[in-house]
Amino acid sequence: MKKISITILCVSFVISSFSQERKELRKNSPNRIILQLGGGVFSNYTKDWNEAESNWDNPKFHLGNVTYSGMLGLRSGFNSDNYRFSSTGRDKNRGNLFAVFYQGGSIDAEGLSGLNKEEIKIFVENLTDPVRFTELQVGVVWREFLRISGGKGSVRPIENIEDLNLENVDYTLFTTGVNLRFGRLCPTFNWTLMSADNFETTMSRFDIQICINMYFWKKILHKDKHLITD
Repeated sequence: MKKISITILCVSFVISSFSQERKELRKNSPNRIILQLGGGVFSNYTKDWNEAESNWDNPKFHLGNVTYSGMLGLRSGFNSDNYRFSSTGRDKNRGNLFAVFYQGGSIDAEGLSGLNKEEIKIFVENLTDPVRFTELQVGVVWREFLRISGGKGSVRPIENIEDLNLENVDYTLFTTGVNLRFGRLCPTFNWTLMSADNFETTMSRFDIQICINMYFWKKILHKDKHLITD
């Protein structure tokens, strides 16, 4: 009976030590999931090329062009053996992201004033009525800094006007941008190219947002599994 008790205690100690070792290793591992929420302003919609002046249109920002966004991403590609965390436990590592992006907002007549009438009608038929847009994209973010993504968007009038065609207009879009990280705050600057007619006509916008990053799911990476002693 005494030998059985000693054996049980030894096995329990080994299991406890093994579990504690995994717990510490997981604690010092990067988070695999990032959730980013933000909001800001964007420029008026413009043509990409001004044929009359043979140059790029100058985008103009105003506070009526409000946007909000969200990103859910899977982090990978960590190449450091010494993962970095702040004194409060904030994840300071930089990985590569495969992510889903959501963006919405509203734009009014002033925001569409840089377009020709034909281009405006692709998105909204009545310039005096503001429209809301929603967009969903998938893409990658290299080192949590450079973003490249593409997807679909849709616009619709805000007010229900009987004489206005209220059917949503869908369009294709591509976005590239940069993310700057200061603690949990992350200013972003993005450029979006969009078209509702298979890119026979294109228009674009810039947006500036202030986002907050939240990290989840600490997991021992496959390349670190060898640190677990049997």
